[in-house]
Amino acid sequence: MKRNAELFEGYLNGALEAQELEAFQQCLAEDATFKNAFEQHKNLLEVLERSERKAGLKKQLKDIHSKAFGYNTKIIPLGEETFARKHGKTIAVAASTALFAVFSTVAVLSTGGYLLKKQSNQITELKRDVMQLQASNNGIVEGIIERNKASYAPANIEGSAFAINNDGFIITSFHLINGADSIFIQNATTDRVLANLVFSDPKLDMAVLKVSNDSITKNWQVPFSFNDRKIEIGEKVFTLGYPRNEMVYGEGSLSSLSGLNNDTCMVQISIPVNPGNSGGPLLDESGNIIGVIRGKVTNAEATGFAIKAKDLIRAIQLQSEKGEQKVSLKAGRQKHKSGKRTDQIKKINPYVFNVMVYKGE
Repeated sequence: MKRNAELFEGYLNGALEAQELEAFQQCLAEDATFKNAFEQHKNLLEVLERSERKAGLKKQLKDIHSKAFGYNTKIIPLGEETFARKHGKTIAVAASTALFAVFSTVAVLSTGGYLLKKQSNQITELKRDVMQLQASNNGIVEGIIERNKASYAPANIEGSAFAINNDGFIITSFHLINGADSIFIQNATTDRVLANLVFSDPKLDMAVLKVSNDSITKNWQVPFSFNDRKIEIGEKVFTLGYPRNEMVYGEGSLSSLSGLNNDTCMVQISIPVNPGNSGGPLLDESGNIIGVIRGKVTNAEATGFAIKAKDLIRAIQLQSEKGEQKVSLKAGRQKHKSGKRTDQIKKINPYVFNVMVYKGE
């Protein structure tokens, strides 16, 4: 019996026999998991084609690297274990060249004081960027499909999102998905699934997505709702998000009822937020949504900003009235403040997602 990957190749190359072709098409029509695996396999092939086109570029980068640093330069990896750490010879070429350019630019800007002036009053968007070259090279060794489980080429950008009702609608930050070719979500209880953009509000940095596979969402019981009540400085809040590949919890308090430059659509929180937190929920002690994480002040630690729930509610209702798809904001609501936070989080976690955004060249 042929493995899925062999069937996919045979189908795409027109090499399946009549009986195999009929069975394959039947699986595509009736088995959502099989269909999703096939679509991912096609995406892998597209990544491989793009990788081949980059071969010339990588050679040029290698020549630049050799001339600038010599042939035996060592690059010290920072952070968690990654594909680049395991297979650094290919990626180090591009990475070291990029670092050289960045350090040169920083030196010039710092000399004139420009860097300090510009960074003091900017909001950093908390998305996790993945170098396109790294994503392409990872795709070469990823994407092997077996027993209906798949490994995927890494996304160009990653962040967070969460459900807003039981109908498969989720919310995230617009800056994460802006210009996306495809968007996927996943978490510990939900396998990777495609999500489609329903509408967005770039000014508010808000985007509403819809999970494409109804079988994933048919049993959803979202345990929280947006809460547009009056909020107070000093009240306890917490965050859930994906600054790395698994859920990360943060807690603190509301430190201001406005954002940078007195933006009244945002609140400031005393919680460290990092790249990947964008689009994640800001929750009150009862476990209901009072905001969506937007970003932080550049170079400022233990501070973050979130878009207020009341402004998000207004924008979603307005866009829903104008659009073809009506988006309900009625979901569950955490009614009791008592009980363990750990129990609260267990109920919420299945409805907070890691967002993976893929962009073309």
